[in-house]
Amino acid sequence: MKKSHLLSLLIFSALLAGNSFANAEKMTYEKAMESDKKTFHNNSIPLQETIDNWNTYVKPPNTSSGGSTTLQRTYKQIWKSSSTSGLNTGNVTLSESFRNFDEIVTIGSNDNGQYVQHYRFTPLEYDLAIENSSSGNATLYERDSVSWNGKFTTDTYFTTTGENSKIYAIYGVKFAPGSNTPSCTAGQTNTENVYCNSPQKTCEVGTRTQTCSVSGDFTPWSITRAPICVSQTQQCP
Repeated sequence: MKKSHLLSLLIFSALLAGNSFANAEKMTYEKAMESDKKTFHNNSIPLQETIDNWNTYVKPPNTSSGGSTTLQRTYKQIWKSSSTSGLNTGNVTLSESFRNFDEIVTIGSNDNGQYVQHYRFTPLEYDLAIENSSSGNATLYERDSVSWNGKFTTDTYFTTTGENSKIYAIYGVKFAPGSNTPSCTAGQTNTENVYCNSPQKTCEVGTRTQTCSVSGDFTPWSITRAPICVSQTQQCP
């Protein structure tokens, strides 16, 4: 009887110890998870999800601490009118593919050469215009209700389908990181005319300005006087 009682006591003690150990392990795990959530995941985001998000996150490139980054533009003439009065009809052959550049700048005017202005577009912007055009055409030049329309049938040949303007020259522009040398003097301002977008008619030219900041870079353009615009069939007020 004594041996049986002693054996039962030993078995009971072992089971009790096992249960105590299991309970201690379970409690430690819960505390660890709670601490982990509070410390790293704000009680909601699993650790693996945090790791995955970080690994797939596109990190911004490192920037130098020497000042603000600017772009330097390099211009290359890839077409020029054979006449000083400009081309007023016909197709245009570039000396180099327009896709070799970050931006294209076309210099043109209205038919009577009353003014000369620039028009800018990127190769991607041209592609988007073609993609959304029901006629399959885009503008090579457009300003103040005049335009030169058509499409590039090759990357160097622009087939003209319609125009009511002149073009004088076309430049390809490449961008490159500039130095940290200030591009302007603090307080300096630039002023530029603003015209109505085609097909509207400009009755009164507006203006926009930009100011040089203390960091030596110009601020974005700001409209100081909006142009007065009417449709082509309306009279100016």
